[in-house]
Amino acid sequence: MTPKQFIKKYEKHGSVKAVAKVTGLSYYKTRKVYVAAVEDGLMDSQSVGRKSNEKVKTPEPIFTGETRSAEVTKFPLPKKGIKRYIFTSAQNNTKINMPLWNNLIALAAHYQADLHVARYTYMKSGIGLKGDKAEFVPAKKETLYGGDQVAWADELTPHLNDYRCEVAPGLVWCGEWQRLPTTKRPLTGYETYTGRKSGIFPHAKLEMQSVPTSKFDDPKFNYTTGTVTMRNYIVKGAGLQATFHHCYGALLVEVDPSGNWFCRQLNADSEGTLYDLDLKISNGKVTTGHRIESITFGDIHVQERDLDVDSLQFRMLRDLNPKYAFYHDILNFGSRNHHDRKDPFKRLRRFISGQDCVRTEVRDAMSYISERAIAFTDTYHVVVDSNHDRALERWLRESDWREDPANMEFFMQAALAKVRAIKTEDDHFHMIRHWFKEFDAGSSVNVQFLDEDESFVICPDANGGIEGGMHGHLGPNGARGGAAAFAKMGRKANVGHTHTAGIHDGVYTAGTSSLLDLGYNRGPSSWSHSDIITYENGKRAVITMYNGKYYAEMRTE
Repeated sequence: MTPKQFIKKYEKHGSVKAVAKVTGLSYYKTRKVYVAAVEDGLMDSQSVGRKSNEKVKTPEPIFTGETRSAEVTKFPLPKKGIKRYIFTSAQNNTKINMPLWNNLIALAAHYQADLHVARYTYMKSGIGLKGDKAEFVPAKKETLYGGDQVAWADELTPHLNDYRCEVAPGLVWCGEWQRLPTTKRPLTGYETYTGRKSGIFPHAKLEMQSVPTSKFDDPKFNYTTGTVTMRNYIVKGAGLQATFHHCYGALLVEVDPSGNWFCRQLNADSEGTLYDLDLKISNGKVTTGHRIESITFGDIHVQERDLDVDSLQFRMLRDLNPKYAFYHDILNFGSRNHHDRKDPFKRLRRFISGQDCVRTEVRDAMSYISERAIAFTDTYHVVVDSNHDRALERWLRESDWREDPANMEFFMQAALAKVRAIKTEDDHFHMIRHWFKEFDAGSSVNVQFLDEDESFVICPDANGGIEGGMHGHLGPNGARGGAAAFAKMGRKANVGHTHTAGIHDGVYTAGTSSLLDLGYNRGPSSWSHSDIITYENGKRAVITMYNGKYYAEMRTE
C-alpha cells in the first residue's frame, strides 16, 4: 500500500487501526505507511482518537528561499588588551554536563571571555524503540511513535549563538551550521564553506583540519568545538561510534588589537576538569602554575629551522616546564638529500651556501638537542626515530664515497661505526644516537633516542595512554603512515612527519618547526608552525605560532 492509497482509505475509515483491519495488513506496517505519508507532506499528523467523520487535513504548499547567504556579524577588535571567546555546542533534549559547564563558566569569568553555544538537533524519537536492548520491552502504542518537544537546558539561554560571526579577521564562527553528531568526519566537504577564512564549527566530535592554501598565505584551519551536553545517542551503529568519540569541551579563541587570533582546544576529562596552558579548571575554580605533561614539537629540521619558531619553542619549554619533550626529524639532511642526488644545480646551491657538509649538519643537530637538555634538566628529551634522521644511513648504503671528497672522511667514520655494530651484534645500534655520544658534551642523562618501532607511552592511566614514539612515516605492516591508519590502533598518539597539523579521532599531528618553503613542497600548502601540548590528565591541544607568539597575551622579551 502506497501513502496515497493509505490517505484514501484513511479518509473513508477514519483511523490507522481501521485501515489495517480492512486491508489485512498488520498495525505496525500500516502505521509505517501513515508515517511515510506525513513525512512526504501528503497529510498532517493526526491526533489519537480522531473521529472518523473528520476530514484529513492536507497542508498547503509553502515556498521559501533566500536571495543571499547568511549575514555575518563582525565582532569588534579589542582597543587594548586581549579579547577571548569560548565556543561550544549543545544537543536538544539532553542534560548538560554540569561539572564541565561550571568549569567553563569559571574559565570565562577568569578570562573575561564571552561564552557562545550553538544548538544542534538529534532526534531519538520517531523511529520506534530507542534501540537500547537493555530497555527492550513490549511497549504501548503511544510510546512507539511519540515525538519529543525540541528544547535545550535553560542554563544555555544567555549564551546561545546560532548565527555566523566573524570573530577576528580571517576567523568565522559558523553558529548556523549543524551536522548530525554521529557524522564520522564532520569537517569533510566543508573545506571551502568559509572561503579563505578559517572556520569554527559546532559539533560533538573534536576535529581539526589544515586546509591547503597558497604557500605564502596565512594557514587556514577548520575546527570543531566539542559539546557541553551529555552522551545521548541511539544505541545502534553510528550512535555507538559517536558515543565513543563524544567530546566534552570547547574551543578558546584569543584576539589581540591587531586582529591576530590564537585557538586552543579545551578538552575535559570525565570529571569535567579542563586545562589551558598552565591553568587548571576544576570544581568551578581556576588555579595557575601547573606543569604540563609534554610538548611534541613540529618536525625540527635543524639545518632549515625557522629561527623565530626556534626561539618561541625555547620559551615554551621555559614557560610550560613539560615533563617530556618530543623531537621529530632533527636532521634535515639537505647536505646529501637522496632526492637531489641527480640534480647538480641543487647540489651547487648547497655547496655555495656551505650546506653540503654532512658532519656539520649532524653536529649541529646534536648540539641542538644537547643545548636544550642542558638548559632544561627537569625535562626528559625524547628524539623520535624519523625518516629524515634515517636518511643518514640511507646515504651510507646508496652513495659512493669516492665521488664525494667533501664528506669522504665522515662517510668512512660512519660506515666503520655501522660495521663494528654488526660485528658485535649490536641490534640496537642507532646512527643518530652514536653521533650524539660522539659530539655530546655530557648532557645525555635526560636524553633518549628511540629505536625504530620503540614505544614511548605518556599518561598511561588516561584510557591506555598516548603513544609518543611514532614519527608517522611508517604505517601498519610497512605501509605508508597516516592519521587515519593510526586512529585504528586503539591507542591515542601524537605524531609528526606531514608538517600538517590536525586532529583525527585520537591522533594529533604536529606541524613543522622549519621554514614553510623547503623547495620540495611546491603548490598549495597545509604546513604550519604547530606543536602539540599534552596535559597531565591526557587531554591535548594544538598550539600554532603566529607573528612571534604562541598565545595572544605573551609578552616579548
